[in-house]
Amino acid sequence: MPNVIKPLFERLAHLGFSTHQSLNALILVLGVLAFCFICECIFYVLTNSSAGIVISQATFAATRLFSQYDRNVKNLYFNSESKNVITGKVIVNLIEDEYEKSKRERLALFSKEKDILEKIKVSPLQFSYDGSQIDFKKLLSDYSDILNENRLSFPHPERITTNSGKPVIWKTEFLDKGFETLSEKRLREIMHFDSLFVRDLRFKHSRVVNSLPSEFPEGLYNGEGYVMVGGGKYTWFAFLSIQSLRKSGAKLPLELMIPNEADYEPYLCNEVLPKQYNARCVTFASIYGKSVLKKFGQVKGYQIKSFALLGSSFENVLYLDSDNFAVKNPDYLFQSDLFKKYQMITWPDFWRRTSSPVLYSVLGIKVGSKPVRRLNDLFTDPNQYTTADDLVSPEEEVNFHDLKGTLMDWTTEAGQIMLNKTLHFNTLLLSLYYNYDGPAGFHPLISQGGAGEGDKETYLLAAYYLKKMNYQVYKKPDKLYGTFVKTANWYVDSTIVQMDPVVDYENLKRIILQNQADVKAAKKFTYNYDYTYGKYVTRGNGIVPSPMFYHIHSPKMDPFEYVTHDWFTDMEDNPIRNFGDSFADIGYDLELWIWEKVKENLCGPDSFSFRCFESENITLICDNKVVDNRIKWLQDSGKAVLDNSDSKQHEEVDAIDSDKSSELDDLIYEKIKNSLNYDYDESL
Repeated sequence: MPNVIKPLFERLAHLGFSTHQSLNALILVLGVLAFCFICECIFYVLTNSSAGIVISQATFAATRLFSQYDRNVKNLYFNSESKNVITGKVIVNLIEDEYEKSKRERLALFSKEKDILEKIKVSPLQFSYDGSQIDFKKLLSDYSDILNENRLSFPHPERITTNSGKPVIWKTEFLDKGFETLSEKRLREIMHFDSLFVRDLRFKHSRVVNSLPSEFPEGLYNGEGYVMVGGGKYTWFAFLSIQSLRKSGAKLPLELMIPNEADYEPYLCNEVLPKQYNARCVTFASIYGKSVLKKFGQVKGYQIKSFALLGSSFENVLYLDSDNFAVKNPDYLFQSDLFKKYQMITWPDFWRRTSSPVLYSVLGIKVGSKPVRRLNDLFTDPNQYTTADDLVSPEEEVNFHDLKGTLMDWTTEAGQIMLNKTLHFNTLLLSLYYNYDGPAGFHPLISQGGAGEGDKETYLLAAYYLKKMNYQVYKKPDKLYGTFVKTANWYVDSTIVQMDPVVDYENLKRIILQNQADVKAAKKFTYNYDYTYGKYVTRGNGIVPSPMFYHIHSPKMDPFEYVTHDWFTDMEDNPIRNFGDSFADIGYDLELWIWEKVKENLCGPDSFSFRCFESENITLICDNKVVDNRIKWLQDSGKAVLDNSDSKQHEEVDAIDSDKSSELDDLIYEKIKNSLNYDYDESL
């Protein structure tokens, strides 16, 4: 052990701690976040090496110790009595020492497990039948055996999973600029993935993929409809969202999936939803069976959405997060040419793609060396923006995710997903695998701490790996601010506004035509993404998008929290809108409507109790001038906005000539299909 570490351990020895125990004690006692992180990483080395956990050396130094904040905290703690300051280099050296000590042991563990698994033959899952119906429970039981055989052996040490199934992420990457170059070199610097982590995950990914059924589950799913997830407070959120869906005019049925039977609310599920909202509650136990769920372990966190999608009865499904409010009727999407052609629709997030290049090694996908697009611009000739200098050092000068074989920018926001589950059955099975050990496995590979790291990219990744078509909306979402969190002295972006994909698709055609005309007219064309596709993707460019969903994600619509935390006012106690002031775009005041529904649902003549609010003081909502005044203020301020709104923004644009439109249909389809024309690396 380096001499500069001795003062630290001498301090702890005085307290009666062993070397191994001392660092764990520091984690529990010290209240300084940065120092806790240092201690935690050392503790991982000293106590978990035999379990196969590999410390990320490069990232440990690059992302935490070298930040000014961490250096200051470290110096403040050690300088007073220690003769030497513990530097990042010292810590990395210590980690490397421990890594070398455990390397042989972990390699032996990997080899032993690999030898055992290779003796177990992997073949595609077969559908068994209960009468004329596919035995869904048997199929998922067999799949759970495969997932449990191929669990992650070397969880990434920078991801600790909480009891909720969500990870602790120590550093988040907020990258949202289209002009910024996210090269292979830069992406490799964000996180380090040990070679055994990669070998283990690649071997097991191949086994899981080879177990996927080789045929479609015909007859397993039927019809079309919506899916949400409830349970606890999420049942309340979902009820408000269901009401907004019906307000939009949507008629198709909805299934509210309940992960835990204890969260089933009889009156809501047996009376209100089926009789008033063409909706029903479905427990996971009724679909999968308790024995199958037990084999999967506790279904929680990022696994829930995969189970909800697989377990719903609909063949064509639009999944909506329980805090996602429809502001335009989505029913027609199911019959749209867009959905029929692509069979899967996703919506973008605000953020650039930060997937590690190591991801493609794990997947066994060959990555090209030349750009084939610029972000999601598939339609401009790469020669217009690729220079000879770029190709001299592409690993430094070229966006890695512009290369053949990689996922396109931008990332996906999974508050809504639409797909045909028969065609995408294996997509859902594979996404379940990506989420099974996701927080310490595929999630950091896919996002590396990118904003929103979690399950959001796993559905698109699964479809991409299986070479399934997908249309992702081009218009980036709008971000609405409004809630001022006084304890943090910060405004939060409470709402993500996502667009109608059919309108977006028609707008994309117009953008393609406009950019083609610009290239043709220019004597010397200079490409700039922000002034070609980016000007629509990020700012609209005069082509009017059509909002369809308000994803009110932070804070969610718990009325008691809004009242007790005083989220109705700003730092100077002036009233503010929590969901922005652009509601004229949707033709009504959504925020006012929500609060009127809150009062109606909890206080009106037909109100009923929600289990999640049983311990709350209902008079905070039903007999409180704060709430009444809030509704009155929303009525007055909203009327002024709607009365003064510009009706021109709702005007129809001229249709594209039918022949030209068909040409563009073919062009877009061809370009998206070609993005799947990559090669697998079959060697393991």
